[in-house]
Amino acid sequence: MHIKGRRNIRVQEVPLDPAALNSGDVFVLDAGREVFQWNGSEASRIEKAKGLDVTKQIRDQERSGNANIHIIEEGRDSDALFWEKFGKPKPKKIKTAAEGGDDDAHARKLDGQTKLYRISDAGGKLKIEEVAGRPLTREMLDTNDAYILDTASLGSIYAWIGKGASNEEKLHSWKEAQEFIKAKGYPNHTQVTRVVEGGETPLFKQNFQSWPEKDASKPGARTSTDKPKFIKRTFSSSSMHTIVARDKIPMPDDGKGELQMWRVEKFELVEVPKSQYGHFYGGDSYVMMYTYLKNDKKMYIVYFWQGLKSSQDEKGASALWAVKKDEEVGGEAVQVRVVQNKEPPHFYLIFKGRMVIHEGGRASGFKNINDVDRADTDGTRLFQIRGTTDFNTRAIQVPEKAASLNSGDTFILESPKKVWLWFGAGCSGDEREMAKNISKAISNREYEILMEGKETADFWAALGGKASYANSKAAIEDATRDPRLFQCSNARGYFYVEEIFDFDQEDLIEEDVMLLDTYYEIYVWIGKGAKPEEKKDALKTAMEYIQTDPSGRTVDGTVMMQLKQGFEPPNFTCHFHAWDPEKWSKGKSYDELKQEIAAGNAGDAAGPVAISAALDKITTAKYSYEILTGATLPEGVDANNKEAYLNDADFHKYFGCSRSEYNGMPKWKQSNLKKKARLY
Repeated sequence: MHIKGRRNIRVQEVPLDPAALNSGDVFVLDAGREVFQWNGSEASRIEKAKGLDVTKQIRDQERSGNANIHIIEEGRDSDALFWEKFGKPKPKKIKTAAEGGDDDAHARKLDGQTKLYRISDAGGKLKIEEVAGRPLTREMLDTNDAYILDTASLGSIYAWIGKGASNEEKLHSWKEAQEFIKAKGYPNHTQVTRVVEGGETPLFKQNFQSWPEKDASKPGARTSTDKPKFIKRTFSSSSMHTIVARDKIPMPDDGKGELQMWRVEKFELVEVPKSQYGHFYGGDSYVMMYTYLKNDKKMYIVYFWQGLKSSQDEKGASALWAVKKDEEVGGEAVQVRVVQNKEPPHFYLIFKGRMVIHEGGRASGFKNINDVDRADTDGTRLFQIRGTTDFNTRAIQVPEKAASLNSGDTFILESPKKVWLWFGAGCSGDEREMAKNISKAISNREYEILMEGKETADFWAALGGKASYANSKAAIEDATRDPRLFQCSNARGYFYVEEIFDFDQEDLIEEDVMLLDTYYEIYVWIGKGAKPEEKKDALKTAMEYIQTDPSGRTVDGTVMMQLKQGFEPPNFTCHFHAWDPEKWSKGKSYDELKQEIAAGNAGDAAGPVAISAALDKITTAKYSYEILTGATLPEGVDANNKEAYLNDADFHKYFGCSRSEYNGMPKWKQSNLKKKARLY
């Protein structure tokens, strides 16, 4: 990037060639993990300051702080690494400042070619109109519209999408930005970049005379010397009914690029045969190099995928190898860490809807770790399949027993003698078609299709016998309603509820309470480390959530249950792809756990109970001051929050205020009162 100017500095992308440099200006070389600022010997102080601003924005905003900045003063500092990044030897002579051209003439030339266009359908018909040329300001961009910023003279055209832009505006901004290249006769290598509001890159911002940053000081803002004002925050359960629209992440390409894939084995990369591309083991980590073309230029993405049961050293080695693979292509790759079950759409698309995750994996590379290679070798395998398109479908191996089935999904069961494709009564036509597609990646044998309820004796025999599984009303009658998961916590100093999207079992936080809404059923899941007040507030919130539902649901018509971590019933676990029974229940099914409870071998771990009954039990659990200050606390009382269990009469006696007045106080004041009352 070429940085040049006297008052209004211009930042222009130029060819990656030493011939572009001159001693009168500043240049920034972005080499991924290494960012170089080369200051010409006659560059001005303001150009150098602007250069430093650009390099810091690249490091902090585009690389999340994960890059090194090198400042090089021409003729004074070592510059060997800088020239090495060009791939060409250092030139014998750099152009002089005079040869670099006049600053004002350069600015006039660029200013005359930079234009901002608005794309809007506010009048009922899509309209494209020129807004302004330089100087541009952030205020010219309306959040309800889309824009095209034509900076072809700087090598780029941008399509900026406001948060409130319509679908038509979003679509046409990208198309029109690409059409500008042909219509205006720009070079084919002119970059077209899509920018969403709030995610603007440093290169985009440089085209605006003013761009207030999010954390910048504003007139009237509170300073560090102001006395903080305590604001009591409360959460409204009715807000949970608002479905938050999420921005769709644009995919780099159509997934038809070139792929190389390696598995981490004893800290080294072992190439995966092409016939096994798309196959992963949950106990391993992998590195992939994906290459595609954009405007006739090679682009690179390095994915490093980490299985949930992969060892820490394997995960660490995959991250280090990703860096090395990036360096092999000159630091031009985008590195993407992918955790099992959190794969982005483009990752799925690369494998054309045939991504399969197997149980087991290779042993760790450390000799002192007691680990062995793990794989399923008994000839019987069961895979749970979810997805409706090439960019959201995967199959995951699950325990081969009837309890793993559920009515909302499709499954592939392979035995030494036969292969079955089992369709749950609640799965859609798209899900059935994707199951047929992915079955070819799991087994090359012919399969028999079985509809739920039409199973054969040999099918059940392969699963170890017929047994109960999740066949809830929600899965069968209303598969169009996606389940929703909420996290309930008071970690911010007040109770709040936050929705978790694209959830899996790993999103169940042991220190919190989670609320799962499957429409016909509401589950309040209690983590082992959840606080009593979180449990109480979550149960109340679940009741209010149904009572305020605009769809007309009622408390009487909705199954509302509380359950504890490690004792999840099938109708709960079926909403999590490939639920791992080893995680908390040591591989035992819910029915087996119930039998242990009945035999008195599982302590006080009860099964699901009605939320109304659980709430009544919690709200009536109050004790005297003498009991709460005794040597042994009643079961279920949180020692760090004894005041929550103090009866109202003693509360007022020892705290000198009502419970509602206490709850409205700041934390420091509450803490002082607790100490004074010896309830801490």
